[in-house]
Amino acid sequence: MNFEKLHILLACNLGASTGVMVGKMEEIVKNSEKLKGKDILIEAHPAGELREHIEAFDVVLLGPQISHRFDELAEIAAAYHKPIEVINSQDYGTVNGGNILKAAIALQLNSQ
Repeated sequence: MNFEKLHILLACNLGASTGVMVGKMEEIVKNSEKLKGKDILIEAHPAGELREHIEAFDVVLLGPQISHRFDELAEIAAAYHKPIEVINSQDYGTVNGGNILKAAIALQLNSQ
């Protein structure tokens, strides 16, 4: 892994549905030999609060239920030079924290 720090912001309507995903992703980080010792922070916040939180994060992942707001939220992310992407709906629906974590890592590495 070519990073020491990865702070991931999961954004959805109210921040509640992604709370479960945060827990799953944190569990994977905790149990991963490759990710041990890395500064990884994962939080969920409502998309309406993006401006309030975005500076503290490296990447932004949107819940698929708000993909219709991508252009609006991408403008905010661009103003802060933060990469943004919509979470794969199948991974989101099956709470596949591993795939979503991999997507966040790839997003950060591709934006460097």
